[in-house]
Amino acid sequence: MKLSMKTRREVIHALADQYKRAKTRNEKSAILDNAVKVLSCHRKHAIRVLTNPPALTPAKAKRKRPFAYQDAMPVIERVWEALDYPCAERLHPVLLETAQTLARHGHLRLDDSIVSQLQQISRPTLARRLSRLRSPKARPSVNNRKPLAELRSQVPMIAYDWDETRPGALEIDLVEHNGGSSLGHFAYTLTVTDVVSGYTRRRALLGRSQLAVLRELKLIIAEWPMRPWGIHSDNGQEFLNAHLRTFCASNHIRFTRSRPYRKNDNAHVEQKNGFLVRQLVGYERYDQPEQVEWLNSIYALHDRYFNCCLPTRKLIGKERHGARVKKTFDTAKTPVARLLDTNVLSPEQVQQLQVCQSAQDPLALRNQLEALLSRSATPASTARPVEAV
Repeated sequence: MKLSMKTRREVIHALADQYKRAKTRNEKSAILDNAVKVLSCHRKHAIRVLTNPPALTPAKAKRKRPFAYQDAMPVIERVWEALDYPCAERLHPVLLETAQTLARHGHLRLDDSIVSQLQQISRPTLARRLSRLRSPKARPSVNNRKPLAELRSQVPMIAYDWDETRPGALEIDLVEHNGGSSLGHFAYTLTVTDVVSGYTRRRALLGRSQLAVLRELKLIIAEWPMRPWGIHSDNGQEFLNAHLRTFCASNHIRFTRSRPYRKNDNAHVEQKNGFLVRQLVGYERYDQPEQVEWLNSIYALHDRYFNCCLPTRKLIGKERHGARVKKTFDTAKTPVARLLDTNVLSPEQVQQLQVCQSAQDPLALRNQLEALLSRSATPASTARPVEAV
């Protein structure tokens, strides 16, 4: 029969008195045998508790400290919502700045006390406070899409270095919107991302013909903040063709490809596919022109939201300790802020990006995305805005 903690303490105190009064070794041994049998414990443990028995009544629990940063929690929750529920590591560096931005747009009010709390709160404390809040976002489904890579031509096989420092190295990839069936004609999303800054643009197109893919890629590059110097793709025939090679050669862009069946060679854009496409518009089938227009209207808003408002972390160091690799990340910044820190843009490009970033209202953009996603092009869609990594 299992004893309660109160009964165990009483039994230990009764046996401890007998143990102290015992005169001979045999008497103490008999008491220990009884203690082991009654308490169902190890003999060494019985010796310890009979020598130093615990108190009959446990000490009172220490008084909990008052809940700090209580006044700032509504502001923190509002900023967390505006930035689409990021983790504390991404939210903490931009917490005060974003709160001031929302205050300028009239979404909340700040006073000296709240500003002081936003400045003082630490990242671990912020993480504990966020753990008490509930994010309404649904978890994404597992992507079972198989790679469509196929060797087509003699394009150099490389992978950008993880610590690449020169912006303008672009990774490109297509995401299918076939609803689980590759039969027929359906839409694709072309994702283009800069491996240094994380700046990303997307365009949807119907089908994946070589000329259609090149047309959308030209539109994206024409609006890129700076002139790219490299394009890296997988081995799909929509990329490995004479049209794209000619375009890259005429614009002095180095064109490279991944190794076959090695998706990690294109890791930056593959991560953006799941984070900025699948979690945003889901896995539904889109095969109508109006659905492609709907996707592009979402991407036009979300490109501004992600690049100008959502802070992300970038890998800056790796150390191997035996079989384990310790990774170090930088302070969370938006892709536009990280691009501005590279000091490779012209003054006109810097001014244009700064004006664009300061004009964005993150909460208004997110509300527009919610409204646009609620008017989904497919009745069964359950897509939601996504969280940045």
